[in-house]
Amino acid sequence: MAIGGLACAGAIAVPAASFIAAPAAGSAGAAGGRERWVRVGRLADLPPGEPRRLKVIGEERDAFTVAKDQMLGAIWVIREGEKIRAMSATCPHLGCGIELNDDKKSFNCPCHASRFGLSGAPETGPSPRAMDPLATRVVDGWLEVDFRRYRDGVAELQEIAG
Repeated sequence: MAIGGLACAGAIAVPAASFIAAPAAGSAGAAGGRERWVRVGRLADLPPGEPRRLKVIGEERDAFTVAKDQMLGAIWVIREGEKIRAMSATCPHLGCGIELNDDKKSFNCPCHASRFGLSGAPETGPSPRAMDPLATRVVDGWLEVDFRRYRDGVAELQEIAG
């Protein structure tokens, strides 16, 4: 009986411990400040100076499961010569999706009319901060982004899990 109870406790404790521990790089569990590089597109498909919205698709983890090819979010990417700039497409105000304006010179959140320059700097509206910047790198011709999520409605960048 004691051995069965110990095995049952282990079956519960191991997945819970893996949830608490930081996930492996490239997965989408609790980030805990660790890098989470996700491949988002080919560098050759990014025209210079033109913002592109890209989906972020990767693994999503919880205490007991790993789901592959999940939609984690979206980003805006701008290629500026050799430099690639990426920003979250989620508004820092309340989490609505940010869209590119028709003039292609600024971004807009349709929920509460926050407006951002192409740099991501806030221009008008209730957003408490700029669009959230994300680190990028190019590996074998593919653009990868260190995908992170930040708390809505606060002026400081406060990373949240998932």
